[in-house]
Amino acid sequence: MRVPIVDIGNSKGIRIPQAILRQVQFSGEVELDVSEGKITLRRSVDPSFVPDFASIAKLDDPGIQRVLRKVNGADLVTALVGADRKTKEAVYRNLSDRVKAYVQPTVARLEKGDARDLLIERSRNALSEALVEVVRE
Repeated sequence: MRVPIVDIGNSKGIRIPQAILRQVQFSGEVELDVSEGKITLRRSVDPSFVPDFASIAKLDDPGIQRVLRKVNGADLVTALVGADRKTKEAVYRNLSDRVKAYVQPTVARLEKGDARDLLIERSRNALSEALVEVVRE
């Protein structure tokens, strides 16, 4: 998309359409970097924000979905064992029906077991993921 550079007081700038701002979820301030002739804008992070597991429930759904795309199934299941209800609900509502049909009962089953069950499940998931990679080759 080409946009004109416009005068803004004694400076220059560009106008970013509302639809794009909503899509990238910019509001307030952004981080601006300049490198190799490129300008990059990123959402700014509140310096008081401490990224811990419980903060997942405080994210909006698109944010939770971005986090979930970066996590494998075994880690997701393990992380949800013993998690608080609010965090589980936030994660579950952002899973596809197919994934939720596996994750929810697996987490419930592992919560009734012991550490041995959890280790076995993680190992089996790791092997399953390796199997998927081999089949795709």
